[in-house]
Amino acid sequence: MKSRRDEIYTAVEIGTHSIKIMLGEFLHDEHLSILAYHEQPSLKMCKAEALDTRVVGEQVALALNGAEQAAGFPIEGPVFMAISGAFIETVKISAKLEIEDPSGLIREEDLAEATRRANDYEVPSGKLLLTQSVNRLFRLADGRILFNPVGQCSRFLEVEIQHFLADKERANTTYCLLAEALGKLEVSTVIYTPLALSAAVFPPGSSDEALDLVIDLGAGMCSLAIPTSAGYFYLGQISIGCEHIANDLAIALELPIQTARALLVQMADLHCNALATRDKRARMVDIRPERQNKLRRIPASSIELVVETRLRELFELIRRQLTDNGAYSWLGNRVYLSGGGARIPQVCDLAATVFNRPVSIAQPYDVTNRIGMPLQPQHNTVIGLLKAGRRDLLVAREVARQKSLLGNTLEWWKNAWQTITDW
Repeated sequence: MKSRRDEIYTAVEIGTHSIKIMLGEFLHDEHLSILAYHEQPSLKMCKAEALDTRVVGEQVALALNGAEQAAGFPIEGPVFMAISGAFIETVKISAKLEIEDPSGLIREEDLAEATRRANDYEVPSGKLLLTQSVNRLFRLADGRILFNPVGQCSRFLEVEIQHFLADKERANTTYCLLAEALGKLEVSTVIYTPLALSAAVFPPGSSDEALDLVIDLGAGMCSLAIPTSAGYFYLGQISIGCEHIANDLAIALELPIQTARALLVQMADLHCNALATRDKRARMVDIRPERQNKLRRIPASSIELVVETRLRELFELIRRQLTDNGAYSWLGNRVYLSGGGARIPQVCDLAATVFNRPVSIAQPYDVTNRIGMPLQPQHNTVIGLLKAGRRDLLVAREVARQKSLLGNTLEWWKNAWQTITDW
C-alpha cells in the first residue's frame, strides 16, 4: 500500500452492534471529503462496553485492516475515537464573576474569566475528565439566561459549564481496544459520542433563536444533543437502544434474538411500521427463525405493536429527561433522528406525536461522498467524529501556540478561551 502525505483523518466508533471506521480529508474549512469506510461486527459489546475484550480487540484490528484495504493506503493518523456508555456522566459547574465596569457592561474578557473559574475543577478519585468541556448558559443578575451575554449590562455574570466524567477503568478498557490495535500509532483525541453526533448535523455557531435537538438511536445507547451558538444546552445519553427493541420482539414473538434483530432491520421490506396499524391478522409476515426449518406466520400488527411500545417509551423518557434538565422548554421547532433506528419506517411520525414537533432524518452538512456507498443515518456519528476530532486538534494546536508565545498568563487564557469558544 502506498503512503499519502496529505493530512488524512481517521475516525473510529466502537459501537454495540458494529465497529465503524471512516477516513477523510478536509478540502476547505469544514467541508469533508470521505475517502474510505469499513464496518465490522463488534460481536461482544453491550451498551458500548466490551464483554470480551479479546474478541472485540480482534474485531477492531480486522476493522482497521479493512479500512486500509478500502482506502488503498495505511492509516497514519491523526486517529479520533468516539467514547460512549453509561459510565459517563455530565457534571455542571457554575462560577460567578463581579463585573468591574461601572456600567456593568459585559465584555469578551469577562466571559473568558468566568469560564476559566468554572474550569477549575478537581476530578474525583477513580474518574477521568474528558478533554472537551462546553458552555451551557450564562445567567445575569436579574435572572435572565443567555448563551452569549457580551454587550449586556449586569452586576455579575454567572456561567454554567458541562464537564464529562467517565469511570476511569471502564473508559481505559474501551480506549485500549483501539490503542492496542493501532500499535505504535496513537489515538489523537477521544470525543464524547453526543458531541460527535452534533458535529455532523449542526454547523458551528447555531442560532439561539430556536434550539434544535438531534437524537441518535443506536444499538445499545441513545445520544442526545441540543447545541447553542456558544456551546450546548444539553448533551447526554440514555442506556436504551435498538437492542432493547430486538429483545422485546424476541420475547413477545418467541423468536431467537438473531431473528428478532434481522426482523427489526427488515421492517421496511416486510411493510411494517413504527406506528402500529391495529388490523389483527389482516397482514401476515412469513419468518424463518434461525436454526429452524419451519416458516412461521406472524401478524404484522404484532410486530408493529412491540416496536411502537418500546420506541414510544424511549421518546417519552427522552422528553422527561430534557424536562428535568430544563431543556425541553427551550426546544425549537426541529427534532432530528439519527442512527440505525432512524431507518425504521414512520419512526419520525411516531416521535412527532411525543415531542409535538416536526421530526425528520438528520443529514450531515458539507460532506462529499467519494466511496460510492450511500450514506445512511447510522453514519452520522462517525462523520461528526471526523469533524469534531479535527476541530479539537486544531484548537489544541492553537492553544499550544498561544501558550508558547504568551506563557501561562491570564492573557494566554483569554486567547485560549476565544479559540475554544470558536470550536
